[in-house]
Amino acid sequence: MALPSKKVKYDIQIDPPKTGTEYLEYGMDRIEELLLKTDQNSTFLPRTILFEDIDDSVFEYINNGELELVIEGNKVPVIYLTNERWGEFSKTWTHTDDDKNIISPFITVRRTDKAPGTRLGTKYRIPQGKAFKYLDVPILDDGQVILLRFKIPEPANVDLTYDIRFFTRYLQDANLYDETVTKTFASRQGYIFPKNHPMPITLEGMNEENTVQDVQGDRYFVTSYTLKVMGYIQDEKEFEITKTNRLPRIGIDL
Repeated sequence: MALPSKKVKYDIQIDPPKTGTEYLEYGMDRIEELLLKTDQNSTFLPRTILFEDIDDSVFEYINNGELELVIEGNKVPVIYLTNERWGEFSKTWTHTDDDKNIISPFITVRRTDKAPGTRLGTKYRIPQGKAFKYLDVPILDDGQVILLRFKIPEPANVDLTYDIRFFTRYLQDANLYDETVTKTFASRQGYIFPKNHPMPITLEGMNEENTVQDVQGDRYFVTSYTLKVMGYIQDEKEFEITKTNRLPRIGIDL
């Protein structure tokens, strides 16, 4: 039995209607309208991601995410320390509430190192400063449908290392957090989401520190954990926007 011949339609009308209720305005206002109707956590384009955004995501991962710790109904406080604050903090080991009472247990977070990224391997593969096509958006320009082309450079990969320390007066609390960390990274890696961009985070080491004593003579068990984020940074200011030729009429198999 012979198969029916394939019909090909060549005159495809892609111009938006100019009149009636079906009229759509394809300008920057239309693009902005589309963005407003989409998920507020996403846009057509990637967003700027800086070191501080990754730092915030790591803090959130520990404070409210996979490594959050609750003991007897009380959430263990997490403190983010810069290198300057770490020098002062390490001399006193003091974390106080509004009444100047020492809170125990508590967790500290500090970024300790940054290195060339290994997210996509260790070979250099990105042409310096070159932008690549990312997205074409149709717009109406002087009565013609053209493409607004967005081009962005490859993001710069970076590995960031974080030192997480858990302070407690009780060994059972230290064991509880060890178990939490071990279970979290049982599948090798987790993910943080700076501005909703997933980045792998891995456990690089766990160590029991010697007990330390604060200025009031209280002794603490201290456990340290080394986490590494295989991330990247990018800046929206480096994105390029250009206009391309009018959209061609193409044949579509029906």
